[in-house]
Amino acid sequence: MNASKSIVDQIMWNDLSQRLITGLAGSDPTADPSLQTAARKVAPTMAYGRHYGPAPCGARRAAVAVVWLQKDDGSWWLPLTLRPLTLRHHGGQICFPGGMIEGDETPVQAALREFEEELGHRPMAPVFCGSMKPMYVYASNNLIFPVVFTAQMPLSDWSPDPAEVDRVIELPMEAIDSIGGSGRDTRVRKIVRDQQVVGEYRFDSLAYRVGEDRIWGATAMLIQQLSRLVRQGDEMIRNCDRNPAELVSQR
Repeated sequence: MNASKSIVDQIMWNDLSQRLITGLAGSDPTADPSLQTAARKVAPTMAYGRHYGPAPCGARRAAVAVVWLQKDDGSWWLPLTLRPLTLRHHGGQICFPGGMIEGDETPVQAALREFEEELGHRPMAPVFCGSMKPMYVYASNNLIFPVVFTAQMPLSDWSPDPAEVDRVIELPMEAIDSIGGSGRDTRVRKIVRDQQVVGEYRFDSLAYRVGEDRIWGATAMLIQQLSRLVRQGDEMIRNCDRNPAELVSQR
């Protein structure tokens, strides 16, 4: 924690970390069908629940860095990335920083490495809060492992890798509860056979607006689940007879 931060800021820091730690520790999607039901409302049509089915044996393992960063004014936000259109998978889409798990890396190690490679900075003083349920993204055949941190803002501006990131998008904490509140978007995909476009298909998805940008698909589903986990952490802490700051200090 930055020495210049006040005691109030430190309590806010510990409070969010504990809300996330508690929410993730108490989260069991198999025991709480409402988590999956809520996420399916954000899932694109034609997904048919495949995000929650078993991943194929050949699915690639990827880690996603869900990092809550605190600004000097005490506000919290999530860094997201707009992918270049030139990328084979998820080009032009808004995603969390992340990528393939290499060799004997753990998801936590891979997430921190990918965060630094894509944004040019490693999270400062990261607090690992836990892992969300893995999600299979059938469009890219990736089994993603979302790992959640709180961290300090970097001391200098982002230096995103232009090969992987067009720009960094800030999603403030107060915005995550309205995920899916911008209505439906219709998306068009080409059908290509033997390098020839032979048709197209359309599907709808609930989308979340950040300025002129739209967040949809797996990213929107993760944000929606994250919102519920924070609220779940709040409820569990309120029902606990111990001070949340004490729980954080014992980790």
